[in-house]
Amino acid sequence: MSKEILTFIRNRVSQPALTEPAPQENEWQEILEAASRAADHGNLKPWRYRIYEGEGRTKLGQVYWQHALSEVDTLPESKMDSFIKKAYRAPAVLLIYAHIQDHPKVPAIEQVMATSAAAQQVLLGLNALGYGGMWRSGPACFTQKTKDLLGLESNDQIVGLIYVGTAKEQPKSFPDSLLADRLEWVRD
Repeated sequence: MSKEILTFIRNRVSQPALTEPAPQENEWQEILEAASRAADHGNLKPWRYRIYEGEGRTKLGQVYWQHALSEVDTLPESKMDSFIKKAYRAPAVLLIYAHIQDHPKVPAIEQVMATSAAAQQVLLGLNALGYGGMWRSGPACFTQKTKDLLGLESNDQIVGLIYVGTAKEQPKSFPDSLLADRLEWVRD
């Protein structure tokens, strides 16, 4: 493996401030094909992708709003636009979720882990093509209400939403990962 690939991986950072352009359809195909090579016990390919672009983001924003209403019934209607605007923080939003299958050797958690690995590979693929991404989740991603609003099945598990576009500015520096604080060698 070349050091350039390790440097590339090491230098990837989340990009919270994103603008146009987002990947074109052919670039999405490339990114998602590469992401679909994630580690996958049983070759189940549990990952599923849904891309929200253009006015399609309003549908996602409506999900944010409806979920908020289900959590706080006193929200005034005037707050709706602020929830819808959350889906417009980037020119595209990728919903990535695991479609959990009953399998005698591959438990649900491994299928979610495989989908999470695919999500990380999406971030690397975006970076390779010059785009930025920000993986977001939160409590709403893990509720039945959100799954219902998105039209997902009961055996689907949302892994996150990746906001995608072109970084408004490049990061100034890459912080040290502090690996020494997180690594233990066991040799004896």
